[in-house]
Amino acid sequence: MRRPNIVVVLLDTLRADHLSCYGHSRDTSPALSRLAEEGTLFEQAVSPAAWTPPAHASLFTGTFPSRHGVDRSNLVLGPDLEPLPHVLRRHGYRTYAVSSNYWLSRETCFDRGFDRFVHSWQLVQTSGTNAPLARQQAKSALGLERLERAAEEGGFSRWYAGLLNSTYEKATQKLRKRYNAWDDGAWRVCAQARRWLGEWSSSEEPFFAFLHFMEPHIRYAAPGSYRHRHLPRGVPGARAERVNQDPWKFLTGRSEMTEEDFDLLGRLYDGEISYVDQRVRQIVEMLRTARLLDDTLLVVTSDHGENLGDHGFMDHAYCLYDTLLRVPLIMRGPEGFSGGGRVTGQVQSNELFATALELAGVPADDPARGQIETTGTLFPSDAGAADHLAVAEYREPQPPLEVLRRRFPGFDGRGFDRSLRMARGGGWKYIQASDGAEELYDLAADPGETDNRVLVEGPRADCLKGELEARFGPMAAADTGGEGLDLDADTVKKLEALGYLA
Repeated sequence: MRRPNIVVVLLDTLRADHLSCYGHSRDTSPALSRLAEEGTLFEQAVSPAAWTPPAHASLFTGTFPSRHGVDRSNLVLGPDLEPLPHVLRRHGYRTYAVSSNYWLSRETCFDRGFDRFVHSWQLVQTSGTNAPLARQQAKSALGLERLERAAEEGGFSRWYAGLLNSTYEKATQKLRKRYNAWDDGAWRVCAQARRWLGEWSSSEEPFFAFLHFMEPHIRYAAPGSYRHRHLPRGVPGARAERVNQDPWKFLTGRSEMTEEDFDLLGRLYDGEISYVDQRVRQIVEMLRTARLLDDTLLVVTSDHGENLGDHGFMDHAYCLYDTLLRVPLIMRGPEGFSGGGRVTGQVQSNELFATALELAGVPADDPARGQIETTGTLFPSDAGAADHLAVAEYREPQPPLEVLRRRFPGFDGRGFDRSLRMARGGGWKYIQASDGAEELYDLAADPGETDNRVLVEGPRADCLKGELEARFGPMAAADTGGEGLDLDADTVKKLEALGYLA
């Protein structure tokens, strides 16, 4: 029997509670609702990290941030762990990926194990144009063979490739900002998948594809009619466009925001979701038309969520609330993922690693099995059997406090200068901070995490704290190295456009 293909569609920065199929009041995601009706929806899927690099490293390795070590001060997916595409390729899979996030690039070694790896922001595929690791790569030998890649298409020299890519990026940004006629890479992701479709259909080997969409990441400015699709009647688009979308101005008190501002911000975010939802529909229909869908495990998930004024935060930094950690997870086919199924038991998104190894027939004695730190798989029969304890880590503040202080002189913000970790189980959630602060929430009675019960439920908090210490050891002080990252000016500009301060 042929092993199934595996396609992972990752929608960056998508919180579960803004999808229709997770109970959102606005109809943001009809395509994902249809996909859930054909497959299995996991109601309580928890990410192990709150921002892109550590969350993806966990997804690719089946480990937690303290094990894989990917974080602000170490953005490289290092050689100590074998990522999923590498394992699958060893076992006969063809492997493909397209990334729309600058953190997930050849330079950060997230291409390890992929036969084909495409940056959606590049017209001509090269390395060396996204260099967030100059200092790291100079000070540590990674033990990885990093080839000096020429352009992968057309044999262009690096100089000409750089010129073409720069021109392409300027043109697309102009179309996006001035004419509201471009996206954050979703069009390129779909186009690339379409180009690969012939290979997928004709190959005698199964394939693994990782398709990364940047939407709905900030800035919330979906193209065309999607941009203002969810605004209230009578509210002009110009009013929504005036809402502050700089999270750091808000967090440092430079920009005051009202309840109406945050409502409009959430509606702009929903426009991004509706836009990328129809792009996911295109991927599903491509696979269906090519008669690949029923032989494929199709997974739609996210790396983390987003704060839209929740808990006094914007973006996805400095906290471990469910607005960041509860992510969508929908899986369709093959056998075992029944149509319309809903799993209420708690799972972790990085259990996908163990699940994929099972489907690919990777033997129990394979070395990759030994690195798995999760406690189960995502097969509904396993995931629904028990409410597994879920954990998450926020090991290094990003951006570091000194970066915020340089940008916003006079800002104190000492409350941000800490690491966090979380344990979630039995309907309760415990958050521990490196400065000694603790939080405990009854998720059934208080899903918004507004009533800290740690003082009145001490034994329960101690139990979950013990689980964290058994898993990760005593809570350590945060690595708050305030230098920031050694980035070239072009990369800094790109990351700032995505709401990052480096």
